[in-house]
Amino acid sequence: MAKRKSTPKKDRFEVFKRDSFTCQYCGAKAPDVILEVDHIIPVSKGGTDDILNLITSCRDCNRGKRDTKLSDDSTVRKMQKQAEEIQERRELIEMMAQWQNELLQESDIQINSLEALFRSYYPKYCFTDYGKRDIRNLIKKFGYAEVYTSLEIALSYYEDASEAINKIGGICYNRKVGRS
Repeated sequence: MAKRKSTPKKDRFEVFKRDSFTCQYCGAKAPDVILEVDHIIPVSKGGTDDILNLITSCRDCNRGKRDTKLSDDSTVRKMQKQAEEIQERRELIEMMAQWQNELLQESDIQINSLEALFRSYYPKYCFTDYGKRDIRNLIKKFGYAEVYTSLEIALSYYEDASEAINKIGGICYNRKVGRS
């Protein structure tokens, strides 16, 4: 009989992670018990070291089972359910990323319209990257409509472009608390 190889630490860790560091037979969790990796189909009966054939087991359950093949498909069903949950999480992450991209695009459109208003007063100037960041933060805090109105007020009141830009936040704040 060929000498059996031990499961690499990386694979063991992946199995433990997948199974939430919980014995799949009795439900005991680390660190209350010592966990081992068990073969669903024993190596002596043709099982492989493939991660899909590995399961988390506490030492007592694994030693008591020996080379007995699991007779039910509960482990396979559980693994299929975990795979489905992972796929659902991936889809949610993709949806969240798409939503974030759409928010960034909307934010860029809003900033571009504010910059167009600014340039109608000061054609030689445009927003710097820092200015755009500050405007984006003001939009988050006060809303686009309020920032637009405050920019209009600043542009009509201040002759210096930098001063007008620097006053937008204060105008937004004063309008918010009713001191416009």
